[in-house]
Amino acid sequence: SATCEITVNAKVILATGITLDKTTAELTEGETLTLTATVTPENATDKTVVWTSSDETVATVANGVVTALKAGKAAITAKVGEVSATCEITVNAKVIPATGITLDKTTAELTEGETLTLTATVSPEDATDKTVVWTSSDETVATVANGVVTALKAGKATITVTSTSNPSVSATCEIAVVPATGIDSVID
Repeated sequence: SATCEITVNAKVILATGITLDKTTAELTEGETLTLTATVTPENATDKTVVWTSSDETVATVANGVVTALKAGKAAITAKVGEVSATCEITVNAKVIPATGITLDKTTAELTEGETLTLTATVSPEDATDKTVVWTSSDETVATVANGVVTALKAGKATITVTSTSNPSVSATCEIAVVPATGIDSVID
């Protein structure tokens, strides 16, 4: 007697579409974001999603979890079969605010016409923006530019240095200017 062997193969249902829950996202260095991919049709045989990043130095991706590494842009792509979806990631540099300023001198006495260079130290060491603004409480007594104090006439002036990125952070130096003759004393 003849036997007939029949093999029944499961019908392969190909994925026809993939979407991501986000098409754009903004992250700061060090942050992570989980992207969710939806494959259609729901009953697709193979729903394995392959994730890639267009720039692994900016952002990496593993199983939909995006890790922001450095400032820049990267396209995160989710692919299943022949279809894919992309999310454009913008990574911003981490901003480390200035939390303190110190001056190398808090008081100084100058004679009319003399100059003194004050040095401001912004902390923390890795603050993103270390720029400062210098001001004098009395421009007729002493002026200041980039930390260089110029004594103009007898009197008192307060030199203030302020963080540009965090104006609540400042330091001061009290300047007493004495006459060039040296005979008169500074009157409080």
